Amino acid sequence: MTPAAERQRARFAALDPLLPPPPPLPPGEPLEAGGATGTITHVRFAAGSWQRLWSPAHLQILSAVLPLDAVAGMSALLSAWRERIALADAEPDSSCTVTWPSRDVAVSRALLDHGLAPQLALAVRAPAAGEAHSVPGVTVRESTRGDLEEIVGLRFEELRYTSLVGHGVVRPGAKALLAEEVRRGLQFGGRVWIAEEEGLTVGMVTGGKRSPIPGDALAGRLPPGEWGYVGTLAVTAAARGRGIGRALTAVVHDELFSPSLRGTFVSYNPANPLSPVFWHRQGYRPLWTTWAAAPAAALR
Repeated sequence: MTPAAERQRARFAALDPLLPPPPPLPPGEPLEAGGATGTITHVRFAAGSWQRLWSPAHLQILSAVLPLDAVAGMSALLSAWRERIALADAEPDSSCTVTWPSRDVAVSRALLDHGLAPQLALAVRAPAAGEAHSVPGVTVRESTRGDLEEIVGLRFEELRYTSLVGHGVVRPGAKALLAEEVRRGLQFGGRVWIAEEEGLTVGMVTGGKRSPIPGDALAGRLPPGEWGYVGTLAVTAAARGRGIGRALTAVVHDELFSPSLRGTFVSYNPANPLSPVFWHRQGYRPLWTTWAAAPAAALR
């Protein structure tokens, strides 16, 4: 580990004890400025793919190791990134992203000054069973194959809502892609619980367990060990505000809890007027924030 990387590791540990040691910079285009070093990784998602429902077609992802003056280093790196983008043709269906510790508010200022906005938060909760919560007339149960249509309908409504306040994109064939993803998730161990009222599905939540392994999306984001996750939570518009989301989440926490669990995590959009306050009330707090400027030409 280089002295700069070791310094950043110590800085992260002081910011938040749950931050794991940062991994080495991933392969990509090298970028250096103001004593900071970084790489830019290009990710392209194929037309018609599931990922394009939740992302632009082209992502430029900046990973960075900052100097002692982290704010100046990030600012210099973003300016150099902007100049590089200006020399190329910016694609309209694209975005520039940086994922950084949520508690590093000093560096957050530099990100804001360069036109990036918080797009996604990875939040964590201490390992604990859920506090039982019931709603009169509403039952929560694990889904069956017969619930597929209702689950996909709720997932589609959640996508439409997310497209208004965050990173969701309602593309052609979205419902078919959602249906296939639900089937695949259930096939490979994902679980879905639904809330019913008078025979009608009024809410759903997905969940499961994961362990960070080298090379996956959680590597360098969560400490090693077994983690529970809460995936998509959706409640019909007419049923919101009655505690159904809380009841669903409590069931997931109970089902996932075990003495060996490190905790649970969830991702939400900070700009969503419903998600942040809800998840914070369930005991979650942000660990990482993904900042984005879209399209790529918006970076300043």
